[in-house]
Parts: sequence; structure tokens; C-alpha cells
Amino acid sequence: MTAFPRADYDRRAASRGWPISEPVVDRESGSSQLERLELALRSLLERVRLLIRENRRLREELGDRERRLRALDERLFEMSQRRQDVAKRVDDLITTVDQLEARYQQAAKGFVPDPPE
Repeated sequence: MTAFPRADYDRRAASRGWPISEPVVDRESGSSQLERLELALRSLLERVRLLIRENRRLREELGDRERRLRALDERLFEMSQRRQDVAKRVDDLITTVDQLEARYQQAAKGFVPDPPE
């Protein structure tokens, strides 16, 4: 967080009878405390505006990512369902092949070839 300069009240101003509303001038920079405060406030407001814009952009980006994530979740669910359907069909085909093989073996055991004439 940015630290703002602490107000430096000139106590001599009060002892000289100067009105309190008079700005105290910084001897080094020549600017009044009010001017420094206004500058600091302008800087702070600009920073807040930038942060609001950044926040808005990040929220939009987050919304886009959440929509993409939902779409990918839906696609994953559909693909999982499809995989399960294919696995069931393969299992059914294997079962059918096993049944046909068993019938063939039983028929082969019971089959007696005709004797040659």
C-alpha cells in the first residue's frame, strides 16, 4: 500500500496568527500540503480505476474459463457414456462368440462322421 506523507503542520503559523485555512507550503518543493494531497488523491483514484478495469477483465476471463470448463465437462460425460456403450457392445459380442464356440464344440463332440463306403 502506498504511504502518503503525514501532514506537517507549521505550528509557527498558528503562533503568528495566520488563519488555519492557509495552506502550509513545503519549503523544499514549494507546493502546499493541499496540492500534495490532491495529487495523491488523483493518483489513488487513477489506481482504483485501473484496478476496477483489471478486476472486470479478470472476471470476464474467469467467466470464459468457467464456460469452457462446463463445455469440456459435458463433452467428457458424453465420451464416457459412449465408451461405456462400446464396452457393453464388445462384452455382448464376446459373450455371443463364447456361446457360438461352446455350441460348436458340443456339436463337434456329438458329430459322428459317416463311415466310408
